[in-house]
This record gives sequence, C-alpha cells and structure tokens, in this order.
Amino acid sequence: MPPRSALDPVSMEADRIGFFGKLPSHGDFVSTGLRRSVQDALDAWLQAGIAKAHHHAGENWEQIFRNMPAWRFVAERGVWGPVTVAGVIVPSRDRVGRSFPLVITAQLHEFADDTRKLCLDETWFLALEALAETVSRRDFELDTFTASLKRLRHLRPSDQHFEQRAGRSQRPDTLWWRLDPVDRQNKGFRSGGAPQPTDFLELLMAGMEASGPSQAEPLAEPMGEPAVASVQPQPPAAANVNRIEPEPSPQPVAEHRNFRLRHDKASHVGTRLSLNADAVLAQHTPFLFAVADGVGDGNEAVEASRQTIAMLADTAPQDTIESLVQEMKGKLGRANGVLQSTGGSWGRKSPSASLVSLGIVEDRFALIWAGDARAYLLRDGMMRCLTRDHVSVGLRRSLARAIGLAAQLSPEVLQDELQAGDRFLLCSHSLSRVIPERGIAEILLSGDIDDIANTLIQEGLIADCRENLSAVVIDVKDGNGR
Repeated sequence: MPPRSALDPVSMEADRIGFFGKLPSHGDFVSTGLRRSVQDALDAWLQAGIAKAHHHAGENWEQIFRNMPAWRFVAERGVWGPVTVAGVIVPSRDRVGRSFPLVITAQLHEFADDTRKLCLDETWFLALEALAETVSRRDFELDTFTASLKRLRHLRPSDQHFEQRAGRSQRPDTLWWRLDPVDRQNKGFRSGGAPQPTDFLELLMAGMEASGPSQAEPLAEPMGEPAVASVQPQPPAAANVNRIEPEPSPQPVAEHRNFRLRHDKASHVGTRLSLNADAVLAQHTPFLFAVADGVGDGNEAVEASRQTIAMLADTAPQDTIESLVQEMKGKLGRANGVLQSTGGSWGRKSPSASLVSLGIVEDRFALIWAGDARAYLLRDGMMRCLTRDHVSVGLRRSLARAIGLAAQLSPEVLQDELQAGDRFLLCSHSLSRVIPERGIAEILLSGDIDDIANTLIQEGLIADCRENLSAVVIDVKDGNGR
C-alpha cells in the first residue's frame, strides 16, 4: 500500500481540524492535522469498508459510492484513540479517478460529555460539509481549502440536557447522521464500539434509497436522536470593478415544453464605491437566475454575495418545481451556515447578503428571496413587484432577513405558472430606489431583450446611484419565439 503523505505536523496542543483521504488535485492519499492513531484507525476502517462494499455490490460499488450523501459523525473518546472525534465523510477520488472517501474531523482532546450535545452545533457541521463539497469543483485549490479549515471556529457543545440512554453499554459509540434532501429531516444510526465494515456499507447504501435498501447485509441499529449539518468559507477576491459587466449577448436556452428562455444581465460598482459586492447568476442546468447584494461595502460584503451565489450555483437539476425549491433552500441554508461560521471564526459580525432567485422547471417558476433584492414580472403590458422587502423599520432601516444574518434562515417562496411573453427582472434594491417603478416598466416594455439589463444599469448611473447595482432580465417565449 502506498505511504500516506503528511502535509504538515500535528499540533497536540489544540483541538485541530484535519483531514484524510483522497483529493482530485493529488495522485495519492493526503492527510493533515490528524493524530497518527486517529488516521491509522480511519484508514483501516475505510479500507475494510471498501472491501466489504466491493464484495457486496461488485463492480457497481464505485457508482454507488459516488452517489453517497455526506454523512456527519461524532465518535466518543476511545473509538479512534484517546480523543472525541467529530466531522463529515464524503465521497472523493484522486487525480487519476480512484475512489476513496475524504474525512474531515475535529479532534477534541478535553471533551468527555454526552456527544449528543455536539450534534446540535448545526452551523459548524453545515460549514464543514460545504467545505468538503468544494473538493469536487474544478477550481479547487488545496491551499485555499486548508486555509478555510484553519479559519473555522471550534465545535461548540449545546447546553441541552439529555436523559441517560436506556441499556447503554460500556463501549464507546459513534453517532452517524445525514440531512435528507427531500423532507429536510436528520436520519441516522448509532454504532457501538469501533465502527465495522457493515457501518461503512450503511453509509454507502444511503445513495440507493430510491430503489430501496439492500438486504444483503444487516444494518446498524437506529440512532434514535436527531442531529445536524456542515461548512465552508473562501477568501474574497477583490472586485475592483468600475465598469458595467454585461452578458456578451443574450443567451438562448433549450426548449421546455412550449417555452424558450433568454436572459441578459449586467452589474456595476456604482458612482461612489470601489468594490462591487453584488453577484449575479444565470445558468441553464437547472434554469436558475439570481442576484445577491452583499450588505456593506467591504470585502466581507463581497464574500457574502459571492459565497451565496457559489452555493446556489451547485443546485442539482430536478424534475418538479417543488423539488427544485427544496434543493435551492438547502443550498441557501448551507450558504447561511458558512457565513454564520465565518463571522464566529473572525470574532466579528457575520457577513450577509440579500438574495432574490428564480428557478424554472417546465411551465412552473419559483421565487426564493431573503432581504430587499427584488423581483418584478412584466405580463400583458403590466409590471408588478413579486417580492416584498424584508426590512425592519426603526431609527435606521435594517434587514429583517438575509443570507448569513441569523442562525436560522427563513427565505420567502412564491410559486406560479409561466406564460408566454413573461419578462422577469431580478435586481439589487439600489436599482429600484433610484429608478421609479414606472421608469423600470418603460424600459422593460421597450423591446427586445438585447442589452436591456445594460440599459437599466445606465439609467441607474444617470440617476447617480452611488451603490452597487445589478440586473438580470429573463424572457419567456413560446416554442415559436413569440
């Protein structure tokens, strides 16, 4: 077996976050930040689990493995050495495509309380899982990944009191759970003693739930208690943009039943600021459009909007608008957890962003928003605002909802049917503040979609909009382009 490469020495003085497994950027195993006893125990268990999976599923095991969801876990002291271990495990591969999990863990040297208290730190697990998912991105960089892990705050146990578990054995155990993407509920199990190959098989087979659980091997006992989710911040890139950033040309979109979609987008830093803290999204798989408006005018605002859009862009295609809404809300929940965790790790207020997003499946659309970014619909010659601003009115105007603003995100959702001739506008609040809605409607009515977003931005600049301003315009046409 090839030797494992250690990227840096382990500090025994702190509860470090480390990882072990394979990364697409490397040709072999990588590890950093783990005690040798923890790494060796993990390695032995994973190797035995993979052998069990290969015996159970044959050559299909890798396809099942790639569909395995992210699992969170907390292992009591004594399971993998003289520390409590908590983290996430996700499917991964190396540079040449060989499959192997990636495990990211925190090692808690002093924690000896009920491990269920650790499961309730939802923001931390959410951030950690989001970080783990970045390894599959084309722009993955190991240095950025490890820097983000170092910035992550410590895992915090809850103050909640738990009753003593009936029939509890003296063996240390491990809690395993995942967030179901359909009903958003936690599902998991408990394994007693050192994890066995059948426990790994239990994790693996969760990716086949749609076709029913396998009966070839016995599964571990139900967990009995709920738990939570995971993570990832990235350092903001400077966005010193003093020009309009239009789409090169309006993009045609593949047909859906009798509808065709085209879009145009543009963004500008405004007349006063040097950083553009807005971020926009327009993609076709799935059909998803969004504007995120970072709160503030510093790098943290840039980070908030870009992180939100990056998470939302990972939304997987769905067959129904209802399932797309659930998928989008899940991604936004992760973005919220990442921003919350970032604030905690830096000892400051969490960065946040207003967001308005539009998803389309066949002849249905859904708007999901939080904050004061807006969505307008032009239909049958009349324009109306589909969103309501989430603001608190007091001595100072402030947002009541936003991505990253609070530990729990409660976005608003609107669903309806598409009609041929619909024209949507998603925009940052600054645009609707400097251009009267009548003026916005006149521009949207002015003709073809070509360069219409750019026209809206130019009108905003003429009105001396000092803040960032962004617009995404989406046209809905019938199959004949009308």
